[in-house]
Amino acid sequence: MKYYCVGAAPHWPHPFEIYVRDVNFFRYNWHAEFEFTLILRGGINLSTSGITHTLHGGDVFLINANRGHAWVSSERDSAAISIHFAPEYFADLEPSFKNIEIDCVSTPQTRAEPRFTRLRQYAAQTMLAAVSASPADRFTLRGAFNMLLGTLLASFPVQRAETRDSPYAHKNMKTIQNVTDWMEKNFDKKITLDDAAKIARYNRTYFSSFFRRNVGISFHDYLTRIRFRHALYRLNNTGYSLTAIAADCGFSDLKTFSAYYKKTFSEPPSERRRSVDTSSFTPAKESERVFLDTNAPGIGEKLYNFALIKPPEPMLPVQPQSARRHDLDRIAMLCRQIMKIASGERDER
Repeated sequence: MKYYCVGAAPHWPHPFEIYVRDVNFFRYNWHAEFEFTLILRGGINLSTSGITHTLHGGDVFLINANRGHAWVSSERDSAAISIHFAPEYFADLEPSFKNIEIDCVSTPQTRAEPRFTRLRQYAAQTMLAAVSASPADRFTLRGAFNMLLGTLLASFPVQRAETRDSPYAHKNMKTIQNVTDWMEKNFDKKITLDDAAKIARYNRTYFSSFFRRNVGISFHDYLTRIRFRHALYRLNNTGYSLTAIAADCGFSDLKTFSAYYKKTFSEPPSERRRSVDTSSFTPAKESERVFLDTNAPGIGEKLYNFALIKPPEPMLPVQPQSARRHDLDRIAMLCRQIMKIASGERDER
């Protein structure tokens, strides 16, 4: 099974990638591509442009190019389709769509609207075509992807990204990136808002509002989520005790870690530990994207439901049937008739 698709010349003139992923980490990042995401199961918290969105299965959102963002699972075993694509896919066909931003995020009130249904349909069709071995699905892949882009442009607010390439905006993103990278390296230590402000070269008060404005959550919340993500990795991939995991990941004590875990997943971490057999794990590297099989339980069904198409039916092997006596008698009779006719023609000659 192919989990991952990357577009390459000559079929794809610009960067393009699509995959189904496990939402298993929280980290601030920004990139030059658009990122379209469809939640297949579970739920996530998305922080971008100073706002935090709570999203669940069936929700979609679009991260605009060069916009800082971070997201983390709010439910166990959350999964999503992610499509990264270059802004040039808009601008190549219509120059007026160069340097644009599109406001696209669903809510419980808007999730059932036809425009979001179409986005789910085209995203799922794009994913299914991307992992298909059929040469014909190369056309389906391109067609479904173009329909997704057309729906974004036609059905959602589009505006000029005037400040997207401004030196000031890039400076802010670079500052945030430096701070979050530093937090990643020091999450297991006792670090404070004052320490982070020094890295950013701002005073404590200004940095606190600066961080929230650009990331969407407070410095303390972000640090806790980093620590929690590292703790989840250890919980799922090692045999360390819960006390050791809490201490190694920067939590003040096991009680603090357990309370945050229960708040997030509505059960204590001990329940997760009992349900996980770490001896059977093939551990992934921490913080890497984990790609999921599109035929995995709860994934394949969702893809076909969203795509509004039926899954292919398995080919049944043709079973040889034993000839019945009645059929053999009929065949023998026909053979005798043919031989009689042929014999009569020879006699006439």
